[in-house]
Amino acid sequence: MPRKTIADLQRMKERGQKICAGVVYEAQMTRIFERAGVDMLSVGDSLGRALLNYPNSDDYPVDDMLVFARAVCRTAEKAVVNVDLPTQVCDAGPKEVERVARILKNIGADMTKIDIRTREEELFDEVHAVIASGIAAYPQIGFPVAPGAPRHGSSEDHDHVMKWAQAAQDAGAVMIDLTMVTPDIYRDVTRSMRIPVIGGQAGPEADGKIWVAWSLVGYLAQTIDAEGDAPSAAKYIYDIVSKAVGDVHAGAW
Repeated sequence: MPRKTIADLQRMKERGQKICAGVVYEAQMTRIFERAGVDMLSVGDSLGRALLNYPNSDDYPVDDMLVFARAVCRTAEKAVVNVDLPTQVCDAGPKEVERVARILKNIGADMTKIDIRTREEELFDEVHAVIASGIAAYPQIGFPVAPGAPRHGSSEDHDHVMKWAQAAQDAGAVMIDLTMVTPDIYRDVTRSMRIPVIGGQAGPEADGKIWVAWSLVGYLAQTIDAEGDAPSAAKYIYDIVSKAVGDVHAGAW
C-alpha cells in the first residue's frame, strides 16, 4: 500500500470518512500504530514533558525534538507524518520558524503543527512562515488543554474559533487541530471548513480524533498502582521487570 498523502486525508473528509491520528515519538510505536491502520502520525510537543521529563514541555529544544522526528520519519511507511514545532521555535519569530520547518521537510515530515492558541494575532505570521518553507501548515487553534477544566463553548468562543479557523484555511493550512471546545463548536467549524478539523478532545462531530500513544496505552509510571480498568502498559512492563529483578537478586534466573 502506498503511503498516504495530505490529499488523501482531505479526500477522507470529502467522503465523510473519519481520520485517526496517533501521537508517537519513536520507531516501535510508529510501527504499532501503522499496523493498526492509523492515517496520520504526529511527533507531538508533549514529547518534552512525557518522555524527556522537562518540567514544562515548552522548554525542550529543537535538537531534542529532531532526534525523535527523524526516528518517526525514517520508520513511517503508510501514514502521513506531522512534527509539532516546539514553543521555543514559535517564540523566536517567523525566520526561525521557517528555518526549522525547512529542516522538518528535509527529514521527511509532510506537515508541521504550529500552536497559535490564545496568541493568534501575535503568531499568525508564523503560519505563513511555515507555508513559505515548503512544508504544509497544520495550525492548532482553540484553547490550551487544562485537565478537569470545562470546555470553551460561549458565543464569543464560537466566533473566535470560527474566525481563526477560516483565517488558517484562507492562508493555506491543510488541516486544523482544534482543542478544548464544546461539541457544537467542533461541529460548526468542521462543517464550515474545506480542510479536515481534528482534535484530541474531539467527538464524532469532527473529522477525526487524535490519540496520544502513551496516554492511550497507559505508558506512564503513575498508572502502575492505578485502580480501575484503564489500560496500563506500565503495569504490564513493571510486572515483567519486577520478576526479572527478583529472580536475579535471588540467584534464580
